[in-house]
Amino acid sequence: MGNTFLYLALLVIFHFPMTIFCLKSTTILTDQSALLAFKDHLVHDPESLLATNWSASTPVCNWLGVGCGSKHHRVIALNLSGLGLVGTLPPHLGNLSFLSYFHKKQ
Repeated sequence: MGNTFLYLALLVIFHFPMTIFCLKSTTILTDQSALLAFKDHLVHDPESLLATNWSASTPVCNWLGVGCGSKHHRVIALNLSGLGLVGTLPPHLGNLSFLSYFHKKQ
């Protein structure tokens, strides 16, 4: 009985801090990294709009075509229509866990 309690206590101690760490590790920096990977996969940015506007020195929510939610301050929308962008979508975009709108029509 005593060993069962010890094992359960150790499980709780080691499991919950890891869970909390995992939840806190996805932030606006995760979104920034995903969008910078997207920018790196572009082969054509005719007016260099993303090349000059999307920079780690500027807050992500101020980037051209990026919309952030007011509650979580995470990327919820991308509107890149009319920019003439050409490239591939990297798997990193899957890390935009709050993204609910993506528009990239020519």
